[in-house]
Amino acid sequence: MKAKKMLSLLLATAVISTSLAGCGNSNNNNNASSNKTSSSSNELKGTITVLTHRTDMTDTFNKYADEFEKLHPGTTIKFENLNDYQNAISTRMSTGNYGDVLMIPANITKDKYKDFFAPLGTKDELSKTYNYLDNFDVDGTIYGIPTGANATGFVYNAKVLKDAGVTSLPTTPDEYINMLKAIKEKTNAIPYYTNYTSEWALTNFSNALQIGISGDPDYMNKMIYNPNEFTKGTATYTSLDLLYEAVKNKLVEKDPMTSDWEWSKQAMADGKIAVMCLGTWAIGQIQAKSKTPEDIKYMPVPVRHDGKAIVQVGPDYGMGVNIHSKNIPLAKEFLKFFITKYPQDSNMFSPIVGAKLPDYLSGATDVELVEAKPGTTQQAQDLDTVQKVSLINLNDGKWVKKIIEIGLGVSNETFDQYMSELNSKWAQGVNAVKK
Repeated sequence: MKAKKMLSLLLATAVISTSLAGCGNSNNNNNASSNKTSSSSNELKGTITVLTHRTDMTDTFNKYADEFEKLHPGTTIKFENLNDYQNAISTRMSTGNYGDVLMIPANITKDKYKDFFAPLGTKDELSKTYNYLDNFDVDGTIYGIPTGANATGFVYNAKVLKDAGVTSLPTTPDEYINMLKAIKEKTNAIPYYTNYTSEWALTNFSNALQIGISGDPDYMNKMIYNPNEFTKGTATYTSLDLLYEAVKNKLVEKDPMTSDWEWSKQAMADGKIAVMCLGTWAIGQIQAKSKTPEDIKYMPVPVRHDGKAIVQVGPDYGMGVNIHSKNIPLAKEFLKFFITKYPQDSNMFSPIVGAKLPDYLSGATDVELVEAKPGTTQQAQDLDTVQKVSLINLNDGKWVKKIIEIGLGVSNETFDQYMSELNSKWAQGVNAVKK
């Protein structure tokens, strides 16, 4: 998929030569006056269109538009919030008609950014203002700003835990299982909800918990070359075992085969589900359905390193400026404005350097936030090889489903037999890389 270049790259580069750096705030300053950045209102005129995937935030985005237009008279901000964003935006990007500011779709690889998005500045400049830029860095030039960041771990209903007599969060896998057992024994809530039919939710156990369990930000790059990655003692084994032990001990819903993600959000909001393995992005969605949103909270993986939980934080969608936009200065200014608002309204970590932590982590003293170490181009190629040869895609929950089936007793294999099988396949992939 390639877009026709409607403007030359040289022209686009010249137009956006005033980078975002130096214009953004140095902290999470959300007051209106501080959002009026270095571009003079007199310089900003016209209309731009902003494309997002959040069909549930139309009212909020309309408020953003009203506030920005008051700060910059003569400007008009229009939002288009698309259903099935990934497919819809991919089609529009093949025509050049993809708004002026947009969420960068995940299926656009870095080497194509310069064909679709205006450069926003250098990494050296922008990193003084924004965190989590690695995903949008192409040879030192930044093409997108994260709209927020999320932590991986578990979302839970604090009232259910309190009713179960749980007075502190688990710090070991054994404490985690004992917590679920107490919930089953002392409440009517489902201790852990698997979301078996939502394969994306199961990938949290295959690719999202290892750094927290190991404490190593480079873990996901190192596991590419570990022929013993699925053996007992590794972070991957421990992660998958957390799921297996919950199912084996009948601490999950009665019939995982009929699980329903949309139902589960309301059920957790109502105290019918205690714990789910999710990113922090889900907290806001569940809180919105709850009469007591303060009960919906986040817990790190039940492992500690020198007394601290290592919490991996990664960027959500990045926001970029269409390189074909006829009003790039206005598009860039609104992008900056949007970033000061959206993370807080979405219950995400702000990418702005020095920003306050979300309420669900505010004041935490036993938590260390880390970013995964970016992989090299060679490591990305090697991971692709390992996954293709082993037939184990870390971003595909199909093979994780079998762990639930084993726990339910509907498979002929034991958990350790399955892990041995997975390890053998992974080792074949690792050997293919070494040849």
